[in-house]
This record gives sequence, C-alpha cells and structure tokens, in this order.
Amino acid sequence: MKNTKKALRLGIFVAAALILFVVAVYLIGSKGNLFSPTKDVFSSFKDIRGLVVGNNVRFAGINVGTVKNIRIISDTSVVVTMSIREDYSKYIYKNSKVQIGQEGLMGGKIVLISSGTPETGVIEDNDYLAVAEGLDVQGMIAQAQTMLREATQTVSNLNSVTDKINEGDGDIARLLNGNDLTTQLGIATRKLNNSMSDVNEITRKVSSGQGDLGKLINDDAITDQLSGIMKDLHATSVKANAVVEELQQTVHAINYGEGVLPRLLHDKELGLSVDTALTRVDQGVFEVTRAAETIADSWIFRLFSKKKKDINNQSQSVTTKKQPKEFEVQPGDTIIVPVNESADPEIKRSEN
Repeated sequence: MKNTKKALRLGIFVAAALILFVVAVYLIGSKGNLFSPTKDVFSSFKDIRGLVVGNNVRFAGINVGTVKNIRIISDTSVVVTMSIREDYSKYIYKNSKVQIGQEGLMGGKIVLISSGTPETGVIEDNDYLAVAEGLDVQGMIAQAQTMLREATQTVSNLNSVTDKINEGDGDIARLLNGNDLTTQLGIATRKLNNSMSDVNEITRKVSSGQGDLGKLINDDAITDQLSGIMKDLHATSVKANAVVEELQQTVHAINYGEGVLPRLLHDKELGLSVDTALTRVDQGVFEVTRAAETIADSWIFRLFSKKKKDINNQSQSVTTKKQPKEFEVQPGDTIIVPVNESADPEIKRSEN
C-alpha cells in the first residue's frame, strides 16, 4: 500500500514537472517566435551599439519580433537579421526604416521599426529595410561627460578669477575694492562742472552781445557792412565783365577788322610795303648823311670854320687847340651835329 502511494506521488510529481517543462518551452518558444510563422528581413548598420541576438524588434511600441542573427560584412557594415511575426508583417511596409534604440536609460538595446507608406507594399521575406539615424544614448552620455568636465574647468577658472578679484589683483579688483578711481572720477567730474560753468559764461556773454563774437552774432551792422561789400564786389564784377567784353570786342576787331592794325597783323603785302618804306627812309637818311659829309669836306665849310677859329683866337688870350676827332661814316649811320661848335659831331650806328 505504501509503495502504491509512493508511486502515485512520483507519477504526479513527474507529470507536474513535464507540464511545467512544456509550459516553459512554450513560453520561451513564443517569446523567440519558435511556434509562429515569421518573415526574415535584413538591415545594414555601421554600428549596432551593443545590439545582441535575441533583442526585441519593436514596431509602434509593440514587440513584433526578435534579432535572429548578426553578421559582420566589412569594417563599415554589420548586417542584422530580424525575425518578424507574420501576423504583424502586414503593417510594415518596404519603405519603413529601422534604428537601434534603448529600453530606458539603463535598459538593453532594441530595434525600432518606423511606419512606411502603403503604396510601397508590405515587407516580404528576405527584404532589406533602410536604416535611420537613431538616438545614440551612449554618445549623448559621453558628450554630457565632456561638457561636464568643461563646465567644471570653467567653474574652476571662475573661482580663480573671483579669488584674484577678492585679493585685490588687477584693475577690476582695484575698481571694486579701492576708492582711488572713485576719487579721480569725482575730481574729473568737478573739473568738468567747472568747464561747463566757463562754457555757460562764454555763452552768456555771446548771447548778451559782449566781445567781437557777440557783436558778430547779435549786431546787424557787420552784416550790413558785409552786404555793402558784397554789393561793391558785385558792381566791380559787373565792370570787370564789361571791360573783358570790350577787350574781347577789341581783340575780335584786331583779328577780323579792316583797320591798319589788323592789316599790319594779318596782311603780308602791307607788311612788306612797310618794310620797303622803312628801307627807303633808311636809304634817305644815308643819302642825307653823305650830303652832310660832302658839305663838311667842301672848301666853303673849311673856309668858314677857319675864319671862325681866327676870331676865337683873337678874343681869347689862352686857348687850347682841340684836335678834330677822326671818325668813319658807314651806310645807314646817323650824324648828330651839336649846337655848340666846339663839340664834335657824333655818329649813331644803326643796328642793321
């Protein structure tokens, strides 16, 4: 009887263990999609960020499959095979994109599938899905750590600057802790006030008409005088314009008139005639000079000169006989006979 009870208990224990084993296998199989039809899809990543086989594949917040396999194709490509339950695959389209996410801040990695458009059709077995850039929590943590280190260094530098300011080093510290700058600013302010007082006094004098500047600003006499000067300048300018106009008319008459002067300037024949007349006058002077020389050499002129010399010798007791000056007469020379007979004739040479 006792053996029968022991066998019954053993049978019940074995049956319970088998039932628990079957339930566990079913649960594990259902979690790994072992007992439901699936479709395999692929995606190629540069970095899977710690993704492992068995991680969940999630679509619209629902676990629709698991990571079946991970293969390294090259140094820049890792192919992940995802097993998707067939009853969920009809909601996933060919242009859907996948990315690697994370379950919570410290959870494991998962594959997230975004929704696509129905026009491209639902996924089929062995399709490739494009990869979208996901949120890299580890990268964010590393960047946050870098920023934290920089912030710590900045705070340290600020503490150093604050210590220097408190200790009184530098211009800013002296500005905050010392009174010298305030005193100098007060002196400068007083000087500025004095300068403004002087400026106000000068302005008052000018406004009241004191001094030359005040008279110039307030008195109209200088303005009237300047107006008179400007009127005189205007009249002078008008007269100058009239003179210039007359000069222009004179120049125009000389250039285009019919008088003697325009003819002398522009008429070659008249110029040649004038030159000929001057030549003839010069020749006449030469002829007159020769006639005078002939008269001077005649015996009548010498006789008259001898008698006059004898009279002069008798009227004066002591005389000095002056020797006549010998000179040569050339054609074109002019003989100048002085009024005083004792003086010698002069010859004026022509420039020609």
